[in-house]
Amino acid sequence: MLNAEKNAVGVKVLDGAVRPLNILLAEDCENNVLLVQLYLKKFPYSIDVAENGSEAFELFQRKEYDVVLMDIEMPVTDGYEATTLMRGFEKEHSREKTPIVAVTAHALPENEDKAYEVGCDYFLTKPVRKADLISAVQKYGAGEV
Repeated sequence: MLNAEKNAVGVKVLDGAVRPLNILLAEDCENNVLLVQLYLKKFPYSIDVAENGSEAFELFQRKEYDVVLMDIEMPVTDGYEATTLMRGFEKEHSREKTPIVAVTAHALPENEDKAYEVGCDYFLTKPVRKADLISAVQKYGAGEV
């Protein structure tokens, strides 16, 4: 039997019988990395962690991911620029579009607008609720966009 919990909008989030996913987590705060890993530990997900946008772009070029969780405020290269680079790389190499979920503490409408402008597919604000993160990963990782 599958266990489920509901996210903020009442969508059921399954924690069983989920397909394996390769996830790129671009996050510079170790506590946030640990939190995401904790939230997703019950699932068959492989998570590669990049501490800044430049490192995330390097990993993205070497490996295909099912979903990218992109912190917007990072050192070296921020999430907006990293997303722009990833979208350019996909076009240049005729790679299928990878879902990118922006994750940020900046919840102003202009932050969300800019995230969508540079190519993000979804926007989550910190602190991220477990059910919302799982729902986004399952939806976008399964290609339901």
